[in-house]
Amino acid sequence: MSTTQPSRLAAVDGLRALALLGILSVNIWFFAHPEMLLGVLGAAVETPADQLVRFGSAVIFEAKSYVVFSFLFGLSFVLAWRSGATIEKAEPFPGTAAERSLDAYETGVSETRRSVRRFAALIVLGLLHGLFLFAGDILLAYGILGFLLLGLRRISAKAALITAAVIYAVVAGFLLLIAGASYAFENMMEGSTDWLGDPGQAAALYGGTAGQWLSFHLGAYLLVLSSILLLQGPLAFAMFLLGLVVGRARLLERIAGGEFSTAKLLSLGLPALGIGALISFAGAWLVWGPPGSTGHSPGPGAELLGSALHLAAGPVQSFGYVVILLVIFRAAAPVAKLLAPAGRMSLTNYLTQSLIMVVLFAGVGLGLAGELSELAVGGIVLAIWGSQLLVSHLWFARFSRGPLEAPLRAWTYADR
Repeated sequence: MSTTQPSRLAAVDGLRALALLGILSVNIWFFAHPEMLLGVLGAAVETPADQLVRFGSAVIFEAKSYVVFSFLFGLSFVLAWRSGATIEKAEPFPGTAAERSLDAYETGVSETRRSVRRFAALIVLGLLHGLFLFAGDILLAYGILGFLLLGLRRISAKAALITAAVIYAVVAGFLLLIAGASYAFENMMEGSTDWLGDPGQAAALYGGTAGQWLSFHLGAYLLVLSSILLLQGPLAFAMFLLGLVVGRARLLERIAGGEFSTAKLLSLGLPALGIGALISFAGAWLVWGPPGSTGHSPGPGAELLGSALHLAAGPVQSFGYVVILLVIFRAAAPVAKLLAPAGRMSLTNYLTQSLIMVVLFAGVGLGLAGELSELAVGGIVLAIWGSQLLVSHLWFARFSRGPLEAPLRAWTYADR
C-alpha cells in the first residue's frame, strides 16, 4: 500500500460525510413540508431566522451535495475495481501512455459480475427506499446508471470529459431556457400549479393515518421518480464520468502526495466556488427573497428559474467544494479522520436519515410535518448528522464495516 493510500481513503470518506450533511439539509424539507414533493413551495416563512435557514440551505447545499456524492460514486467505481479485480485477464484502459502506466484498474469477468451484483442491490434498495421512506430516493437511479457506467468503463478520459460536459450543457441549458420563458411570462401562469394540490392538505395526509401517509407517499413517488430519472439522473451520470477520470488518473493520491501546490489548487477551487455561489445566491433570492426578508411569495416561474439556477451552479460550486476540502484535508489530516467514519458507512447513514425523518414527520411516527419552524428543522439537521458522526465512530471501534455495507459487500463478493 502506498504512503498516500490512507490519506486518499480518509479524504474520500471525509467528502462523503460532508455530502451526507448536505443531502440531509436538502432532503429534510420534503419531510417537514411534504407539499414540496408535489412541486409546491408552500407558505412563506414567518421570521428572518427561518428565512435565513432556508436561504442558506439553498445557497450552500441545494443541487450540490448530490453532485459531490455522484462524483464520489464514479470515483469509488474505480477504487472497487482497483482493489477487487482479478489479475488473470487484465485489460488496461485506452488513453494516454501516462494513463495506461498508472494501471488505473484491471478488468476481469469476476469483477464485472461483482459490479452487476452491486448495482442490482442498489436498484432493490432504491425501490424499497423510494416506496416506503423517501420519494426523492437517488439509489435507484444510481443502480440503473451504474450499468451504463460499467458498459462505458473503457471510455477514454477525453471522451468521458466531453460526454460529461455535453450532458451538463444540454440538461442545464434546457432547464434554464424553460425556466427563463416561464419567468418571463409569469403573469400567464397564475393558478397553473393549482392542480398539484393544497399544501395544507398534503401536510395533513402525510401526517395522518398510516393509510393516508402511504397513499400520499406512493403518489408523490410516482410524480418525483420521472424528475429524478430524467433530470437528476443525467447530471449524476455526468459526475460519474468525472469521478471515473479522476480515479483513473489517481488525482487524489497525487494531491495527497503534494504533486499540486496549495496555491495552484486554490486558484482553481476558489473561483469555481465563488462563481457557483453567486449563481446559487441569485437562485435563492428568486425563491426566498432577499436574505432575512419575510413574506416573499414567488410565482411558479420564479420558483422554476431559481431551481434551474441551482442546478446550473451545482457542478461548478461542487468542484470548488471538493478542491478546497482536499486542500484542508491535506493540511489537517485529523479533520478528514474525524469525518471519515460517517463516510465509510454512507449507505447506512443515508437510509437511516430517511428512517429518522419518517419517524419525526410522518403520521406513522410523531406526525410533525408542517408543525415546526425552519429554525427548528435546521437544528434537527445538525442533531441527526452529529449523532451519525458519533455513532459511526462508535460502530467502527468494534466492527470493520457498516450495518448495511457488510451485507452489501457479502452479496457483491458472494462468488469470490
